[in-house]
Amino acid sequence: MEPFLSLKNITKSFGKRKVLDSLSLDLHQGEIIGLIGKSGCGKSTLIKILVGYYTPDSGRMIFEKKDITSKFSKVKHIVGYTTQENSFYEKLTVYENMSYYANLYGIPADQRKDRIKELLEAVRLHGSKNSLAGDISGGMKRRLDFAISLLHRPKLVILDEPTTGLDPLLVENFWKIVTTIAKEQKITVLVSSHLLSEVKQYCNRAAVMSNGKISTLHITKDTDLEKEFKELTK
Repeated sequence: MEPFLSLKNITKSFGKRKVLDSLSLDLHQGEIIGLIGKSGCGKSTLIKILVGYYTPDSGRMIFEKKDITSKFSKVKHIVGYTTQENSFYEKLTVYENMSYYANLYGIPADQRKDRIKELLEAVRLHGSKNSLAGDISGGMKRRLDFAISLLHRPKLVILDEPTTGLDPLLVENFWKIVTTIAKEQKITVLVSSHLLSEVKQYCNRAAVMSNGKISTLHITKDTDLEKEFKELTK
């Protein structure tokens, strides 16, 4: 299957330190792929390139056969990002946060109400739309952040350590929502995580970062991801 988004020989240095070294990665429509690596391996730098915050020193980002490496507005249009920290405003309601970001993303006024309703129902927050964001539970906050990242109908959503601090039941509920939405809306999900058990359970592939490069492997029920990880990050 042809990838819809490809990173080709991406290099990024900070001073004399080369963080990404001719890194390449193909992303396919509708897949969930785990981004894993030891601390300091460059995951955060790669994510910042994918969301358009950094420009690589060399290499290309190809979206649907077009080079978008330096086109920040295009990158913002196709990528959604759920950060480690909550990105919403705690003193606004769930609905007010969604409305604020819908306006920020430039969603036409006549489409916002339906889009917000659709997403809040998808992440099971419609019944809490009038609650202050600061008052909802930790699991609900993660779902609100995820919903916000989907507002502009991105092709790729990046989840950065999305389940940190959640208990096992909330983790399972969160991933049920993510996998359902990814399948139904054919969204590609890239999840940066240090939890290999979650990556094995919920991802189709793992992208293992080491020495500024990426090795990918398909995940099956028989995959010993911990063993593979140790081998690839020696």
